[in-house]
Amino acid sequence: MNKLISVDFHADFGCLKKADTNDPVYLTYNMLHRPALLGILGAIAGLGGFESPPSKKKRSQKSRSDKERVPTSHRIGEYYEKLGNLQVGIRPLKHQDGNFTKLIIEYVNGVGYANKDGGTLIVKEQTLLAPSYRCYILFDEDNEAYQTLYENLHKKDAVYLPYLGKNEYSIWWDNWQEYDFEPFRPTEESSFVIHSIFTKNEPVKEGKHRRRAFNPVSLGNFTYFERLPVRYDHQLMQYELDDFAYTDTPLKSNYSVKGLYKLTDEKGNNEIIQLFS
Repeated sequence: MNKLISVDFHADFGCLKKADTNDPVYLTYNMLHRPALLGILGAIAGLGGFESPPSKKKRSQKSRSDKERVPTSHRIGEYYEKLGNLQVGIRPLKHQDGNFTKLIIEYVNGVGYANKDGGTLIVKEQTLLAPSYRCYILFDEDNEAYQTLYENLHKKDAVYLPYLGKNEYSIWWDNWQEYDFEPFRPTEESSFVIHSIFTKNEPVKEGKHRRRAFNPVSLGNFTYFERLPVRYDHQLMQYELDDFAYTDTPLKSNYSVKGLYKLTDEKGNNEIIQLFS
């Protein structure tokens, strides 16, 4: 297909829960991250998610050959198998210096398995208010899953309800755009601004200075940092994380960022983004 498009995702609320925090408050990532975005796109395309682990009874009835396979709880969901190679870019919208307003919501979890010890589970959960993101997607292969996703995004049609972290935080999208694009390589004489989040270089390795994490021409209004999931470890079924930045600061030409593209929309407007996978 070799097409690059963007759509703007919006939600009234969101909770992209951090797996390593739960006491006393469940915390959320501020930025939409790639695994969550792939889940949203999978719902829109009608692809299956992660399977639940089999019951003990079902496990005991399996043949020896079945037992030797990868456990169901470790299998990658259909959406991740078919969309896992997509290159994407993410840009926050209607934000304050890269951040969204958050509040703590407290509620009682009344389901039986959450209260099996006889107590009442009170949950405190950090929640995003009105998060909004422009998501760029590069379709560089020609297959059925990509074609379905492309068409459904364009038609504003979804097979399953997409949501931002929780079932009740549904998502909608608008502002479909398709771009002419080409790899971006800065010239020695020019500075540039990256209009999406981008992976941040580590400044030090083994005690030796490798490169500056930023090489700005001048200070902008803000610089935002967050360590975000980028993919799954297929063996451990845990997030692999990377350091990201988002800033309006112009960067010098010798600041190295992989996967930069220059985009031109239908109105002739240009922007520079990073696509990553």
